Amino acid sequence: MTALLVAAAALVVRAQAREPIVYTVRMSAPETHFIEVEAAIPTAGRQTVDLMMAVWSPGYYREENYADRVDQVSARAGDGAAVNVEKTARNRWRIETGGRQTVVLSYRVFCYQRSVTTNYVGDDYAVLNGAPSFITLVEAGARPHEVHLELPSRWPRAMSGLGAAPDGRPTHFRAADYETLVDSPILAGDLGVQEFTVAGKPHYVVSAGDTAGWDAAAASRSLATYVEEVNRFWGFLPYDKYDFLLVFRQGGGGLEHKNSTLSTVAARPGPGLWSGVGLLSHEYFHLFNVKRLRPVELGPFDFEHPPRTGNLWIAEGVTSYYSSLLVERAGLHTRTEYLASLSTLIGRLQSAPGRLQQSVEQSSLDVWNNSNSGVNPNAATVSYYDKGQILGLLLDAKIRRETFGQKSFDDVMKRAYERYGGARGYTSDEFRGVAEEVAGTNLREWFRRSVSSTEELEYDDLIESYGLGFKGGEVPADRWTLAFRDNATAPQLRNRDAWLGRSPGR
Repeated sequence: MTALLVAAAALVVRAQAREPIVYTVRMSAPETHFIEVEAAIPTAGRQTVDLMMAVWSPGYYREENYADRVDQVSARAGDGAAVNVEKTARNRWRIETGGRQTVVLSYRVFCYQRSVTTNYVGDDYAVLNGAPSFITLVEAGARPHEVHLELPSRWPRAMSGLGAAPDGRPTHFRAADYETLVDSPILAGDLGVQEFTVAGKPHYVVSAGDTAGWDAAAASRSLATYVEEVNRFWGFLPYDKYDFLLVFRQGGGGLEHKNSTLSTVAARPGPGLWSGVGLLSHEYFHLFNVKRLRPVELGPFDFEHPPRTGNLWIAEGVTSYYSSLLVERAGLHTRTEYLASLSTLIGRLQSAPGRLQQSVEQSSLDVWNNSNSGVNPNAATVSYYDKGQILGLLLDAKIRRETFGQKSFDDVMKRAYERYGGARGYTSDEFRGVAEEVAGTNLREWFRRSVSSTEELEYDDLIESYGLGFKGGEVPADRWTLAFRDNATAPQLRNRDAWLGRSPGR
């Protein structure tokens, strides 16, 4: 790990030695839903430079071809003289610089989409993502990128996981490289901001849109409780600050980033836990599992060629398992509520015909070319979210059973993070190897059957480890309902409390 940190530091130093690309982003008429961008691009005296725009965003496994929303592309020299710019591909341009050290690229972006990978600009606020906003150089290696926002006078602030630019101005940001820029959405406008501190680090709950009926203070308290539980689980928080960027609008969904999450949520007035904590707990846990501990295929990224991996069941499904479990361990859900959610999940999978047609590994591999794979399963496909979450549950139970309660999947995640949470990532065999080390047994057959085949899952480990049982019944909703047995043994009770992290009365 020390060697990886030294190598990463060397890359940062080399990146900072390069001149930055500096973007000036104007929203002079937000009601038109356009932003105007000027990019000052260093050329190193080359006669031509090639530029590109990403075609996809990490964490969202669809090609989106953001350049389709770009128009009025032109370029000029520092003295204002026009230079030729030619579109050479759907997402590429070439500028003839005439040997000038810097050229300025100008373009507009239409911003009226409501997903968490696209842009929105309206009267009250703006959501800017890096991939659909910023054209960059085609080059190897890292280069700093700065974003200077010029906001409408009625918009007092902008928030992002990005660090401040060297000039320290509140609407100027700096990324160490293009990947960091893509990984750091920006929310601007008349924003609501709540702040809490965990492990000495500030966390911001930032809101825009229709927040009527939303109790921001209560939601922030729930998020703080969850973050504290995640900190207890890992023993550290790997960032200087974190931003929960929440847009209250039609739709739903979130996207993970290293130091922030951007989520579309809805205000749900009324008693009880704010419903958005479930979504945000998943996106927040991703900052460990997938943003840092990741399959080898998921970084460093080629933003013109999407990667394929068979391990989205770990990246997404295991994230769902732990985010839900840690919400329960934090006391934000009761044991009864947690068991009910697991029962619903198992019943949904066991009644889905696609589980017998597609393995969870193939579901992950197929997601780029099959919209019904992984996320929206049909009769021939399986969700790597649902099945992956259940595999996390079953693998946890198996390890506890094999080690007589001395080890768990928690230990697998922590050991994998220590070993593969750096620049490289893990292969399928390496992740399985860590699980085998912790369990003290060969798990090759378990992974083959559960991950790589369409065979039915076996629930014996879950039942035997915790003293659980299925209530049974004629319909799946009853047949797969989990309940604790009254006659659980002392080892099962100890496993149960270690799994759920607290006594029933806490």
